[in-house]
Amino acid sequence: MIASAKDVVATVFVAGAAALTWAHVTGADLPFTDSARMTAGLVFVFGLGACTTGSADAWESDPARKRWYHRVGSLLSIVAVAALVWALVSGTTEAVIALAAVVVVKWALATVRHLLTPRPASA
Repeated sequence: MIASAKDVVATVFVAGAAALTWAHVTGADLPFTDSARMTAGLVFVFGLGACTTGSADAWESDPARKRWYHRVGSLLSIVAVAALVWALVSGTTEAVIALAAVVVVKWALATVRHLLTPRPASA
């Protein structure tokens, strides 16, 4: 298992993004959640924070090797940016939900991979 304290920090960021999305969708009276555009921007920043807390390169023996989860993660990042643009242009709640869903899926894939991947043998 290669999960670390960085995964806990990423989980806090994703929980914050999910809470902001929930507050926007339910109309809870929380600061910055009355506007879909503002909420989407904050969800994106929280998702970005979750992604930048750790580095996959720290666990790779050969950084030149591109694995399937790197490709999936990159594709999800592109989808997240597209959802952000959609939210900023349209200002709809559906776009905020789509962005939050991408953030949660990307976090879940990374966390499950970290929990299931054996730690590399020390040299």
